[in-house]
Amino acid sequence: MASSSARASSERPFYARHADAYDLLITDPVGPWVAAVHARLSRAGRSPASVLDAGCGTGRHAAALIAKGHRVDVVDASPQLLALAARRCPSARAFLGDLCEMTPASGYDAVTCRGVLNDMITDEERVAAVRGLAGSLAPGGLLLLDVREQRASRQRADGAARSRRVDLGGAAALTFTARTTWSAGRLRVEEHYDLAGPGVAALRSSYVFTMRPWTEPELRAVLHDSGLRDVEITAGVGRRTRDRLFVVAAAAPI
Repeated sequence: MASSSARASSERPFYARHADAYDLLITDPVGPWVAAVHARLSRAGRSPASVLDAGCGTGRHAAALIAKGHRVDVVDASPQLLALAARRCPSARAFLGDLCEMTPASGYDAVTCRGVLNDMITDEERVAAVRGLAGSLAPGGLLLLDVREQRASRQRADGAARSRRVDLGGAAALTFTARTTWSAGRLRVEEHYDLAGPGVAALRSSYVFTMRPWTEPELRAVLHDSGLRDVEITAGVGRRTRDRLFVVAAAAPI
C-alpha cells in the first residue's frame, strides 16, 4: 500500500495536473540550501559527492548541486514532477517511487530530502522513510533534511485563506488558494486551483490533505533508531518562513 506521501504525490493537483506551475508557486531561493549542503559535504571531505535527491520535485536543487560538481540522482513519487526533474538534470538517473518502500542503490555520499517527510503521517511511515534514506548512504555518508518544526508550524496555521496568481503563458493564469488549520498535532491543508484564460476552459480543482510536523526529540529518536549519529538540528535554510529545521546526520563509518 502506498504511503500517504506517495498518494498525495499522485493526487494533489500541485504535483500532477498543475505540475507545470510548481516552480512558479514555490519561490523559496535554491541557493542558500545548496550552499549549506555543499559546505557540509566539503567539511566532511566528500566533495564532489554522489548525492541522492529524495523527493526531488522539479529538480531545481539537484541541478544546482550538479552545477557545483556533484553527481546527483533523483527520486520522486510524482511522475509529472520527476519528468520535469529528469529534463532539467539529464545526467541524473531518475527513479519513480515511494520513499517508504523504494530501495534505490546504496552507497551515496549524501542523501538530501526537503519537505517530503512532513507528508509521512504515521509513525510506521516515518520510520520506514528514514530507514530507507539512511540505508542509501555509504559508511560515513550524510543525510540532510528540511522538515517542518511542530510549534512554529502550529503558530502559522491560523486558518486564513491565502491566494497567489501565476501567469502560465498564452494569457492563461492559475490562481492557487490555500487555507491551513491545526488539529491533533497535524496541519490540515485545504487547497483550491482555478485555471482560466482566453480560449481556456475554466477549471477548478480542490484537494485536502494533512501534514505532521516534527519535534526535535522525535527527529533525534527516529534518526538514532535508523543507525545515524552526530545529529545536528538548526534553523531552516533558504526558507521564507521560520517553521523549518535543517537537519544533518551521519551514517556510521566502517
